[in-house]
Amino acid sequence: MKTAVIIGGGTATFTLLKGLRQFPTNNIVIVSTADDGGSTGVLRKELGVMPMGDIRQCLVGLSYTVPALQDLFSHRFATGSLKGHNLGNIMLAGLQQVTGSAEGAIAEAARLLNVRGEVLFVSKEPTTLSAKLTDGTTIKSEHELDEPVTKKRAPIATLKLSSATANPRALDAIARADTIILGPGDLYTSTFPNLLVPGIAEAIRMSKAQKMLVTNIMTKLGQTDGFMASDFVREANVYLGAKDGTSVIDTVIVNTKKPEKEVLALYKKEKAVFVEPDTDTIKKLGVKVITGAVLSNHVHKKIKGDTLTRSIIRHDAEKIAEIIWEQIK
Repeated sequence: MKTAVIIGGGTATFTLLKGLRQFPTNNIVIVSTADDGGSTGVLRKELGVMPMGDIRQCLVGLSYTVPALQDLFSHRFATGSLKGHNLGNIMLAGLQQVTGSAEGAIAEAARLLNVRGEVLFVSKEPTTLSAKLTDGTTIKSEHELDEPVTKKRAPIATLKLSSATANPRALDAIARADTIILGPGDLYTSTFPNLLVPGIAEAIRMSKAQKMLVTNIMTKLGQTDGFMASDFVREANVYLGAKDGTSVIDTVIVNTKKPEKEVLALYKKEKAVFVEPDTDTIKKLGVKVITGAVLSNHVHKKIKGDTLTRSIIRHDAEKIAEIIWEQIK
């Protein structure tokens, strides 16, 4: 059985896992410890637990239990003193206190959800993400970086992560991988924080596994403004430590289907646009490009009680997973 290591987190990774679990792959997800927004951020601050939001989504994405239990771990309170909190986040926080460790909490939740595969934190301790913008401004938290308070912000110049020790299990997973997949998801808050942990980017570069990147469907305000598909490849290579003129990324999957006009209009209000598939530029890097209409037709509605901004359109889980499977089987 082939081992696929997915580096990311959040809704986009959850969607990818829903598709991948239909194929005979051993899926291992590596998740950042820098999340400090929403329900996760409150629990992290008040209880001193690891940030479990992305862990929870990935566990549900790899779950083979009954839908009611999956829905329970995904349930978000819309009213009362628990408004905005996710029940799965609370359960994982409780499990960390009961078991005495984040790994113990993840293991127990995985057992409850009948998870096939693994979900791992990239580092052994919670971390703080910061960024310096091209205008000299410093952003001091992952949440502030993820959700700009204004509709205009200078581009990100550099990311910085507080001191962190790589999780040995994450390094081992990368060493054993047949395929390493970056994205889709927010580059600077979900994917790249993992690569800033000492030893992780080097382990990926040294790995003989195929390195794949799934580019996003839409740009994101304050992170990928004006990005085309090739810009995702360029930035990924920077954070992977690629030498000038070379690419650590072997294969890129690029969506070519534009959302409907009504959806594009909604994203325009958030200063986000369609990521143009400039495939010729990517090919000049010697990278294999796979294009396709991998956009789901479903438009997601905002969940009551959710205080964070979520994507309303996503990749088609089955189509994107099938493309990946064809590359690794």
